Amino acid sequence: MGWWRPSRRAGGPASAHTRWDAVRRFLLRRRASARARGVAARVAGLRSLLGGGPRPEFREKLRAELMGAHAAERAAGRHTAGKHAAPPAAPPRPRRSLLVRLRPLMVFCALLAGMFGTGVRTYHAVPGEVLYPLKRMAESTVLDLAHDEEERAKRQMVAARQRAAETASLVDKATPERRRLIGQTLDDMETTTRAALSRVTRQGRTDGGAREFAREQRNLVEPLLPKLDRENRDKANQYLSYIESFTGSGR
Repeated sequence: MGWWRPSRRAGGPASAHTRWDAVRRFLLRRRASARARGVAARVAGLRSLLGGGPRPEFREKLRAELMGAHAAERAAGRHTAGKHAAPPAAPPRPRRSLLVRLRPLMVFCALLAGMFGTGVRTYHAVPGEVLYPLKRMAESTVLDLAHDEEERAKRQMVAARQRAAETASLVDKATPERRRLIGQTLDDMETTTRAALSRVTRQGRTDGGAREFAREQRNLVEPLLPKLDRENRDKANQYLSYIESFTGSGR
């Protein structure tokens, strides 16, 4: 046993400590290995209890949810890209034909022709027609725009001539209200004539214009007497008696 002692003396306490560390590491490895085997056994037991993995229904549901989320992300990406994308180029405008380009001018000319035709028909309208009230309104406006008494008298003479011409037109018309319309026109003619000649008289002069107007009215009304009924004939004779004093040279 003498050989052991020198070795112990040579190694000393350090050699004993090294051996103890080796033993402790060996024991720790065995304990860890035993613990790992225990955990593996427990996991194996749990897997056997759970049936070996997720159920097929759970897998299908999870797959459907993932696919839906992926599709939504792709759609959102396309929508965002579409917003920032450049707008498509507009197609070239087709060249319009000559008829299409001239259409506004044609419409304007048609409206102008319609307005002109309406004006002509209004000017020649007689009592009882649709446009006659418009004609009388225009005459009233013209009278109101006269700047003095002499000008107003001249415009009233023009209106009286219009009433005489309208009476001649109504005489030749076979309308149910012909007698009434003729009577109203004769009354308007006399009222306008008296207003015009009264203004001329107030000015203290009866010039050639007033005498010429009286002669023209007499020449228009006298031929109508045989065509008028008794009541309207009396109105016409009364009118002729009034203007007779202006046809001579004494007034």
